[in-house]
Amino acid sequence: MNGVGTNGKLNGRVPRYHRIAEALRERIQDGELPPGARLDNQRQLARSFGVTLMTLRQALELLEREHLITRRHGLGTFVAAPSIDYDILQLRRFAGDLTAKGEHVATRLLGTPFAVADRRVAEALKLPARGRVLVLERLRLVDDHPMSLQRSFLPLPLGDEVVRADLASTPLHQVLEFKLGVVITRARETVSAVRLGRREARELGCRAGEPAFESERISYDAGGAPVVFDRVFIPGDRFRITRELHYEGATS
Repeated sequence: MNGVGTNGKLNGRVPRYHRIAEALRERIQDGELPPGARLDNQRQLARSFGVTLMTLRQALELLEREHLITRRHGLGTFVAAPSIDYDILQLRRFAGDLTAKGEHVATRLLGTPFAVADRRVAEALKLPARGRVLVLERLRLVDDHPMSLQRSFLPLPLGDEVVRADLASTPLHQVLEFKLGVVITRARETVSAVRLGRREARELGCRAGEPAFESERISYDAGGAPVVFDRVFIPGDRFRITRELHYEGATS
């Protein structure tokens, strides 16, 4: 890795660690260091920039606070994957949200099997014991990088109708609304911290056991009937929850 300044030294009035952070930031933003790329170890980076380990670590801490890199104990420092700012108070569709922010979003259909609903799905969709559901499994990608794994469970006979559509190119909400006349008007969502299982980790390009967020959402139609139960897994370094707060009695 090339240093900055004469003889690899960083000089000038701007603190050296800011200069190092800016050099690495440019390489990340230009795509020279893509998401998931591993940086040189800290001693190598410090030597290439001609600074002490302490100065180098200050630069890395700055980039970590900006969510541009992530440090994994025992493995090294990596360029972070894109992350999602998620307003949990808004009823929004994940892919549509990211597209509105200018991200290039793609959806990969992984499968559409029918299966027996597990307890959580059966309770959410008000199904009898061993009730069958359609499982629509999709991988969301941002700039070709896996962002989330989503499983949508639909009760029969609704699932029988949905599976006939071209789900590889048509979003589920469009199939429900425009082909079947089912409009989602409200939803209830719970977000939990979990560790990824082997299959989820493989699809998301992570290691099994890595921290992640699991979202469970029940979507209802205008009559109050549950229509879809969604279970979404997002690796912890690719997701942030945001809220705008207003305090009572505040004057400004």
